[in-house]
Amino acid sequence: MGTRRRLSATACAVVVIGAVASSSCKRDEPPPPDRTRPSDHLVVGEAVEGKERVFGLALPRLARIAARGDRMVDVYSALSPEDLVNFVRERVKDGKITPGSSSTLLVDVTPLGDPAKRVTIDVHAFHGGDGAVRSEMVVRDTTALPVEPGLSDEQRWQKAGLTPSGQIADPRNLK
Repeated sequence: MGTRRRLSATACAVVVIGAVASSSCKRDEPPPPDRTRPSDHLVVGEAVEGKERVFGLALPRLARIAARGDRMVDVYSALSPEDLVNFVRERVKDGKITPGSSSTLLVDVTPLGDPAKRVTIDVHAFHGGDGAVRSEMVVRDTTALPVEPGLSDEQRWQKAGLTPSGQIADPRNLK
């Protein structure tokens, strides 16, 4: 009887070891498709970052600045509106993104290149002369302007060229 118990205990141990060993074997699975492509190739629709920056936001390569003001920049790109929005989304944080049927609005976002800035970006389609659909992007700097300490409200109005009621103080001084 003692031999039979030792034999059945040994048989159980062999079965348990065999089950554990067979479950730890892994099958060779093919690598995911992304690893088979060289790292220096772009995904379809992916844009390359250019050298130009607007309020801390990197622009795609070959983007053209059409107009530049103190707090607004108008940019044209050969990318589709969807690709341009995806490019911009990767380079901003916070804020609110509102996609629409004709444009996408990114409100009060922070460019990763300048965390002190807040911008609002409007991306919409632009049809070129050759019939190709391109993108136009209007970037507005919405960062709050610093308040000059020590001024009264009336002095702030005067500095802005307005009366305390909000009217233009001297129309001849308009720029």
